[in-house]
Amino acid sequence: MKILVADDEDYTREGLIESICWESYGIDEIMQAVNGAEALKIAKWFHPDIVLTDIRMPKMDGIAFATQLMKENPDSRIIFMSGYMEIEYLKSAIRLSAVDYIEKPIDLSVVETALRKAADEIREKKRSKEATQASREVQQQKLFRLLTSKEPDKKTVEKLAGELDFPLQHCLYVCLNLLLRGKDGTAVRFDDVWNRLSGLPGRALGILAGKNRAEMLLAYSEKETYRLPSFYGRILETFSQSQLGIGIEVRDPRAIYNSYRTAAAAINCAFYQEEERMFQIDEAIFQRSFVEPGLYSDFLQVLSQHPEQLSQWFESLFAQLREKKYYHKEQVYTLMVSLLTAVYRKFPELYGVHPGILKEEQIQPHLLSLDNLKEIQLFTQPMFLFLEKRRQAQSGYNRVVRGVQDYIAQHYQEETLSVSSIAEQFHFSPAYLNVLFKQELKVTLKQYISSYRLERAKMMLDQGYDRVSEIAEQCGYANANYFAKVFREATGMSPLEYRKEKCEKR
Repeated sequence: MKILVADDEDYTREGLIESICWESYGIDEIMQAVNGAEALKIAKWFHPDIVLTDIRMPKMDGIAFATQLMKENPDSRIIFMSGYMEIEYLKSAIRLSAVDYIEKPIDLSVVETALRKAADEIREKKRSKEATQASREVQQQKLFRLLTSKEPDKKTVEKLAGELDFPLQHCLYVCLNLLLRGKDGTAVRFDDVWNRLSGLPGRALGILAGKNRAEMLLAYSEKETYRLPSFYGRILETFSQSQLGIGIEVRDPRAIYNSYRTAAAAINCAFYQEEERMFQIDEAIFQRSFVEPGLYSDFLQVLSQHPEQLSQWFESLFAQLREKKYYHKEQVYTLMVSLLTAVYRKFPELYGVHPGILKEEQIQPHLLSLDNLKEIQLFTQPMFLFLEKRRQAQSGYNRVVRGVQDYIAQHYQEETLSVSSIAEQFHFSPAYLNVLFKQELKVTLKQYISSYRLERAKMMLDQGYDRVSEIAEQCGYANANYFAKVFREATGMSPLEYRKEKCEKR
């Protein structure tokens, strides 16, 4: 709380400031003035919660100062001081709802009692105001939900609209959907959004529909329609990283649902057009369309028979999705999770290409954290670049060697994976496979398996936070102790020492 002490007597003013423990009353800011005129000037920018003022002062007396103060800051609590107990002063103090009228010479205990009373009144008023505001916000949110629903309860709508003074006649209505990005997305209440905007046309209702999206309903008169374009521009200027979806304009409150639905459809286009800022409906949005069911079958055929064409296939898919921007983005997220999970299963060596994706259960949350189609497309590019480099590296190898490499990538997590089990799978003798690997890769098959598991373990230690025992199991080692022994022999340090060293170098 803040207090302003006004008195032309220096010793009285400074004595009070020095003698009272202001913190005990919740007062942490103090200003002082030597007359009423100076006090009024300070109060205009300081906005004191409590004013302790003498009555008889030069230039402007305490009564005149307090009268003017209450016009500009009616929530301030006033305590008068005076060496003259005149009836007119008392009447003025009563008229201004003063907390107390203290006689001079000052009794400190009387001042402290008055301060405690004033502080208690301010806290109680603040609690009451917050409760009222919270109740009003709940009512506003309820009315917004009702008006934007398909079949709202008419009586409840009329009751809430009357209490909130929201017009249900002679108005136009439009719903807005504001997508907040970056620092813009830190708002925690709907009021935080509106408080940053000025020149609001008509009346407004709204809610925060998630951590980074605000839904709004504007009600305005016909003559205010011209103000809407500049208001939309001001929204995008105020929230520099935002995108705005605008619904259709309706004249009947019963049709607000249509505006709400089209605003949501409009902002869905932001998923496909990340560079655009403002979206309004077009004919395509009204087409009921879903991702073609045959698409996944086409993908599986490419994945199994022509994996070298995956990059091209995905590029074509992204182009199609941008063209058909009316697909709801949730459909696209679901599709991409399915497609990329299949790619990871086919090529498990992709784990680690993206930091933070070291196992299958991390694919979906990571994709859902991406804001738009462009980010998803950028996410896929390093994967396909990795696969292309891998394909080129394997192009000179014997077909059997390439097949064994793929098999190891898919089964390295299995403890039973060995030279013998692989040889049986490929119908060759273990000795022949070892000779083949020695010729092609300059290492035996056993060495290749060990090296592959070790590199996967290093990646998981470097990029993840799994326990050493979990990493050992996921990389096909019999137990954590054996894993630690193999790891130390290969690197000269324990798995924990390796992780610590990598963390220190970041």
